Amino acid sequence: MLRRSIIRAFQFALLFIPAVSVATKVLPPPKLNQAQKIIFFKDHLMGVPKGSQIDYAFKSMTKDADSFSDKIEIKVIDVIAEGKRDLEFNFLSGSNHIDFSPAKSYSGNPVIIHFLERDISLMAKSTGGNIGFFRNRIRDSFKKPAELRDIKFQFKGKEISGTEIVVTPFVDDPYAENFELYVNKRYEFIFSEQVPGGVYRIHTKVPNEKGDGVLIDEDMTFRNITPAI
Repeated sequence: MLRRSIIRAFQFALLFIPAVSVATKVLPPPKLNQAQKIIFFKDHLMGVPKGSQIDYAFKSMTKDADSFSDKIEIKVIDVIAEGKRDLEFNFLSGSNHIDFSPAKSYSGNPVIIHFLERDISLMAKSTGGNIGFFRNRIRDSFKKPAELRDIKFQFKGKEISGTEIVVTPFVDDPYAENFELYVNKRYEFIFSEQVPGGVYRIHTKVPNEKGDGVLIDEDMTFRNITPAI
């Protein structure tokens, strides 16, 4: 069971992007590339009003283990100065629930950090490894993503424009023998300004050793916003 209380999401973001808080309107460091700016410094919640709730569908498939489907909710409690937002979260349910504390004056979409922090915690737990190690590898992978491209995808019968970012944080890692299961793990992010909250999908998969099957497959996909905008 993965159940823990976690401080504000933007404090975790500081662990991915040092020195500058994504919860402020401070400009990002000039050397950040497009992928880093989209993930950590874009105002994904722009236009999402007070009282809204963004829902994501979550699916987890693990070979030889229990798979499950669940949901993730982001509630916009208030919109304050410069478009910052006070947010509350309902991240999964039952034994999978994680108690993320409310975010105050947040700019961006914390579901990105929440998804990654859960992912990192599970990897550290299964390998006996250090959370900081996995976090650093993922953070560094955004410096040179495996793919960054403009795409079109279908959502509720409409063609949507977006950006896909793919990273493979552990390929060719010198310490790979300590976490062989995750060496070829792949992270896929799809962002779109046409989707409320800016994040359409986060998908991770761990292929088997032969590369012809999947051992772990987890997917979070935007479902809807209420009230509709």
